[in-house]
Amino acid sequence: MEDNEVKSKKVYLSNYGCQMNVRDSEVICGLLKDSGYKICSDEKQADVIIFNTCSVRQHAEDRVWSQIGAFKKTGTVKRKRNLRDSPQETGTVPIIGIVGCMAKNYAEKIFERSPDVDFAVGPQDIDKIPDILSRLSRNKEQSPKSGDSPLFQSKIWETDGQIRPDEIYHNNFYQDKEHAYLVISEGCSNFCSYCVVPYVRGGLRHRKVENILREAQGAIAQGITRITLLGQNVNAYQNGDIDFSGLLQRLDKIDGLKQINFFTSHPKDADPDFFKVIRDSQKLVKSLHLPLQSGSDKILKLMNRGYSAKEYLALIDSYRKIVKGGLLTSDIIVGFPGESEDDFSRTFELVNKAEFNAAYIFKYSPRPHTEALKMADDVERADKEKRHARLLELQRGISNKKNAKRR
Repeated sequence: MEDNEVKSKKVYLSNYGCQMNVRDSEVICGLLKDSGYKICSDEKQADVIIFNTCSVRQHAEDRVWSQIGAFKKTGTVKRKRNLRDSPQETGTVPIIGIVGCMAKNYAEKIFERSPDVDFAVGPQDIDKIPDILSRLSRNKEQSPKSGDSPLFQSKIWETDGQIRPDEIYHNNFYQDKEHAYLVISEGCSNFCSYCVVPYVRGGLRHRKVENILREAQGAIAQGITRITLLGQNVNAYQNGDIDFSGLLQRLDKIDGLKQINFFTSHPKDADPDFFKVIRDSQKLVKSLHLPLQSGSDKILKLMNRGYSAKEYLALIDSYRKIVKGGLLTSDIIVGFPGESEDDFSRTFELVNKAEFNAAYIFKYSPRPHTEALKMADDVERADKEKRHARLLELQRGISNKKNAKRR
């Protein structure tokens, strides 16, 4: 198959997970478009189907396996079997790939779970996807890691990369024509005991200030007026002597940029000086997402969060005094190992006192590699469900009350 035929193929990309994955999906689409591939919105028309995946919660992984199963039932993936018997039918065969956190989490084990998957690419290896597709489309690749097992014939997995080349962020592909996500740091080194991110995305790495500003200016040149800065721990940013506040102040001065937002902050890296930058900025949205996770000091310590409930309350009190009318949102986990009714009551009371504008509330699920996996998952599923429902009901009432006041 000639290069121009390979590169005329249609790619369907299905995204799961956080805003970081949304931006990763845009980067992948940009890389593929630059290589001549076409992005399509119908998986039935696709020659390549890519799942950009999340491993933060079990539910996210289950959705991916379920979707692959659904493709098999509808025949989208069944056509692949013809390729094994009739290589000349290459043009009608969809290539299936899993990229992102699940690929890093499972590597070659993905092919044991789903033999229909052709390639797996970790978060730090996404720049290699165009080349992998080119090789697979030619149906000539025999994986150098395949050994003697027929299962791994024509399978490719790249999951050991450490650092992304910064150029991948400058392909100027954005799904939204007015808003752009902009990654300022990758990975995380906090090692919260429940979180798989450090194991699938690596340790915290900061992009250079000049590269971030260049990407922002490139987006503005395309008509983008709003950007959201992304990082697993965005306010821990540090490049030389420039911290997150310094970066925000530089972005604030860029002509043509009308609005700046950011996700996600960690309480241990937030302080009054940071809040003053939010207050004083002309372009920053007056909003802060500051994950709580639990209102119990015992559970916070088990989670390795690095702060107490009292310290968290003092922090948000400082934020509200400095950023008048600023929005405050949070993340909360219920049913963490060892969480008693008393621990949950402390979370319930803190949420009631904090009065978040909104909160994302999750039921704990054990994740591979994490320290919490070594702990007994001893909260009954029914109790997780009840606590989840009670906290959702509380937060819904708080959100409704606050929204009514803002009208």
